[in-house]
Amino acid sequence: MKRHLRSLSAKLAFIGIVFSPTVFAEIHLSDLPAAEGRRESALSEVLDSQDSIENLGGFNKLLPFVFASPDQEDAGSCLYMAITGIAEWWLARLNPNLSRAADGPLDLSERYIMNVAGMEENDTKLPNWRTDAIALFNRNGHKSLLNSTYRYTKGWFVGETYSEHLKPSQEGAPGARYGTEFNWIDLRPNTADGLVPLPEFAREVLFADPTQNQWDVGVAPDDIVNKVKDALRTREAPILVIYNHNSYWHAVYVIGYNDEMDNGKCAYTEQFRVHIAERAAELDKQVQDATDPVVKEAYRIRAQRAHEAKDKIENAYVAKGGCHSAKGVFYIRDSIYPDEDGPIYDYDLARTGDEAPYAKKIVFKEYDWLLYFANNITLIYPKEPFK
Repeated sequence: MKRHLRSLSAKLAFIGIVFSPTVFAEIHLSDLPAAEGRRESALSEVLDSQDSIENLGGFNKLLPFVFASPDQEDAGSCLYMAITGIAEWWLARLNPNLSRAADGPLDLSERYIMNVAGMEENDTKLPNWRTDAIALFNRNGHKSLLNSTYRYTKGWFVGETYSEHLKPSQEGAPGARYGTEFNWIDLRPNTADGLVPLPEFAREVLFADPTQNQWDVGVAPDDIVNKVKDALRTREAPILVIYNHNSYWHAVYVIGYNDEMDNGKCAYTEQFRVHIAERAAELDKQVQDATDPVVKEAYRIRAQRAHEAKDKIENAYVAKGGCHSAKGVFYIRDSIYPDEDGPIYDYDLARTGDEAPYAKKIVFKEYDWLLYFANNITLIYPKEPFK
């Protein structure tokens, strides 16, 4: 199997296809490419300042502790951006007098937990990485590194991300590429400098896909929106959500909600229904046109998954009653929508030209987004050691 994955990755990279062998249930990187992340819905809006975040209506009391994430770009690291963001949130909540400045005492390294996890899900030895990823901090001695010590970065590398064969390289070397995939290379420093103690995290699974399918749609229970809203109010804790993002899987955390905010008449849900049908047709055409058997198989798998999502969402839309309201949104911390008018993140302090905006601190998606597309939903809080 490993030999097949590496052959597949090399051929697909050669022709520029972004394809993750997660379809073979071996590697747990998100297969969401940067270009897809730029497909913003009407609700993917930025809030211009901390004041505007604090002045949002609805259940907003948890928003002041949110840290903006570096834009993950093509690293496929959304799960680790999300759980690092949750750990940062809890540090800020538990230490309200400490600075929340970028690269400050609470700004943790996403790269650190990526390297702790490794690229293969079996390396984590978790019962279900979709719901249990926060346990990686516990099993690593309840600590993380500051971003200022071990930066989420860009670098030159050779090899293919999805075949586990990334090595540092130099600009101009044959086959060398520059980007955020470099973060998967484990170069953790052997020093206690910059280590931050974390609380012992626990989690409550509000819903887990019974088939452990991170692409699943239409599977959340009908009461899931109220269940998540109730948990936010009563537990006052972030909620990790894995969902189908236009036929890719993606991870974010939910931190509040507003019953009165306009949601564009279920903008994400409606756009998905159109886009997933278009994607399925596009992939069918690519299957037909491909001549290389390995590439054809990759397209076939993606096409099959797109058709399944298209059929499932239409069936669920009928069964669950379509768009339930033009009002109501969740407040979401994400890692893919760049805030073009916001602060700039410097990925590589030794280089100029790599700088880019942070991701937007808060984006909005309608309640039906959670109902129709979420497949794993987990409340995360400090408690007893994770078992």
